[in-house]
Amino acid sequence: MIRRPPFMSTHRGAMVALVLGISVFSIQDPIIKSLSGTYPLTEALAFRGVVALPMFTLLVLSIGPLRNLWTRRPLGLMGRGVLMIASYTTFYLSLADLSLATTVSLWFTGPLFMVAFSPLMVGERQGWRRWTAVLVGLVGVVVIAHPSNETSWAIALPVAAAVFYAIGQLTARRIGIGIPAPVISWHQNFVYLIASIGLALILAPFVEGYTGTGSLAFLIRSWLMPTLDDAALLGACGLIAVIGNTLIVFAYRSAGPGAIGALEYTAMLWAVLWGWVFFGNLPTPLTLAGAALIVASGLYAVTRAPARG
Repeated sequence: MIRRPPFMSTHRGAMVALVLGISVFSIQDPIIKSLSGTYPLTEALAFRGVVALPMFTLLVLSIGPLRNLWTRRPLGLMGRGVLMIASYTTFYLSLADLSLATTVSLWFTGPLFMVAFSPLMVGERQGWRRWTAVLVGLVGVVVIAHPSNETSWAIALPVAAAVFYAIGQLTARRIGIGIPAPVISWHQNFVYLIASIGLALILAPFVEGYTGTGSLAFLIRSWLMPTLDDAALLGACGLIAVIGNTLIVFAYRSAGPGAIGALEYTAMLWAVLWGWVFFGNLPTPLTLAGAALIVASGLYAVTRAPARG
């Protein structure tokens, strides 16, 4: 069985593990964005699944026999996988049109949607302060989407990704009790692989003759045989998923979301850095202002306890 290093079992170790996990995951963003003008997203998802699924299978084997995959609510886990691939797909489609900083800023409305949906999905009562945080975060979305800023229909994609992510995480709270994290991750990545191939087949009739650009082209473009360098980058996304997921699981098994969850917002720093280093993009003043509202409201939402009652 894979065990947490002793240091990661402490609160400080959990903080380090979470920051490292977020940092590792952030590397995926510039990789996908840099390849979005050449390969379709479905191909990138398939590469990720082919590399990641065997690794997650080994993680499952480290905690018991493979039959554990099918003993506890497999259909519920598959349904959650559909929600998560919808989040993953809409997030990365937006990168073909938006900067990293804009995309990540809008995606961080996820914790706010979790607050908004939690009364219905998990029966968690929210006080007026948390609802105010949700409204402030939505104002941040409006600021980022202001006509004078970076604007297009793609602005809606990372927000949709945040909605799917929030529903997927709340679903995990309902069905994931008692299910080992590697089992949940295995089902999620299995859905990624199958869904990417299925979506590519569905879109195949629309590929021929399509000459568009941006997010829609990233979805519809035909598959290509990648160069060795590009194949290495696409495959690296699978390795990144396994390492990042393992670190984050270690972190949250050692400390609760309320204690360390705010550190997930370090992803904003990586988004700005990678956007500048790899694409020469710096966030506009409106993006920074909107991101500040979203981050501030999100920090409040994840660190304040739900209302009692």
